[in-house]
Amino acid sequence: MDRVDVAIVGCGIFGEVHAKAYRGFSQSNLVAVCDIDARRARQMAEKYACRYSTNIEEIARDPQIQAVSVVTPDFTHVEPCVVLAQAGKHLLIEKPLATSVADAEKIVAAVTKAGVICMVDFHNRYNPAFAPIKEQLDHGQLGRPQMMYVRLSDRIEVASEWFNWSGKSGPEWFLGSHIADLACWLFGELPVRVFADGQKEVLAGKGIDCYDSVQIHLSFAKGMATLETSWIVPNSWPAVCNFYASLQTTTGRADVELGKQATTIARADGFEWPFILGQTAIGAEEFGFFKLPIRDFVRAVARGAGSPIGVQEGLNNVRIIAAALESMRTKQVVELSW
Repeated sequence: MDRVDVAIVGCGIFGEVHAKAYRGFSQSNLVAVCDIDARRARQMAEKYACRYSTNIEEIARDPQIQAVSVVTPDFTHVEPCVVLAQAGKHLLIEKPLATSVADAEKIVAAVTKAGVICMVDFHNRYNPAFAPIKEQLDHGQLGRPQMMYVRLSDRIEVASEWFNWSGKSGPEWFLGSHIADLACWLFGELPVRVFADGQKEVLAGKGIDCYDSVQIHLSFAKGMATLETSWIVPNSWPAVCNFYASLQTTTGRADVELGKQATTIARADGFEWPFILGQTAIGAEEFGFFKLPIRDFVRAVARGAGSPIGVQEGLNNVRIIAAALESMRTKQVVELSW
C-alpha cells in the first residue's frame, strides 16, 4: 500500500495535531475531517484542503477512507469508535480510550470483532526525554525499576477556558492516563493494587464538577509509583504543563524535568517556558514528537501489521484510572487482577 487515506473525527486542538501530522507525511493522504460543529469542521477542511462532514456515518460509509483518528473529547470515544470499527476502518484513538471500563470494553469488542488495527495514542512513549531510559531498562543497563514519582499537571486555563466538557473528564483521565501508561511502560508490567486520593474545590467553585488534584499510588509486584496530577496550577505558571518524573531502579536513577525545555522567553507582561518538544513550527515543517505515533499508526496500516500500542493496553489503562476513582470514593485500596 503506497498511501493510506485517512480521516479525522474531532476538529479541536489535538485534532489539528493529527491533521498536521497526516498532511506532512508522504505515506498518508488526509481525505476528510468530521466534527459536530460545522463551522469548525469547515475551517479545518479549508486549511488542510480536504472534505468535511458533521456526520460520523458519512465517514464510516466512505469507501476511500481506510483509517480514522478519533480525537473527540475524552468521554465521547465509544460511539464513533464502534461505528467506525464496524465499518472496517482502522483506528487511532486519543488517550484515554474511554472514561469508563464499560465504554472501553465496547470499543475493544468492536475492534476485535472487526479485525481492524487499533492504536491508542499514548504519545509520551515517543517522548525523546523518556526514550533513553526505556532503552537502557530494556537492555538491563539500569537494573529493575523500584520506585517512581511522576507529576503531570496543567494550568487552570486548560480546564476552565480551553474546554467546555472538563466536568465530564478530569485531570485523572486527561493527564493521569498519560502518566499511568508511562509508569506501566517503564516498569514493564501492570500494577497489582491502587490507592488514590483527590480534592474538589477550586474547579467546583467555577461550576466544573471534576477533581482539582489527584494523587495515585500504584503497587507493582516489586516496586511502586506515585502519580500526581492537577488541573489548577495558576495561570501565572510559565508553562502550560508542569511535567517531572523520577525513576529509582535497583542499580541506577533517571530524572526527567520537562518544564523549561531549554528555553525561557521574557516579555513585558511576564515570562514563559514554551513547550518545544511536542510540536513546534519550523518553516514549512513541524518539529516534535506528537507526530511520531500518528505516523507509526500510518505505517502499521500500510504494512497490515499489528498496532504499536494495542487497544488492550488502552483498556488496561482505563481500568487503572477507574480503580483510582473507586479508591477515592471508598477510601480503600483497590486490588487489580489481570
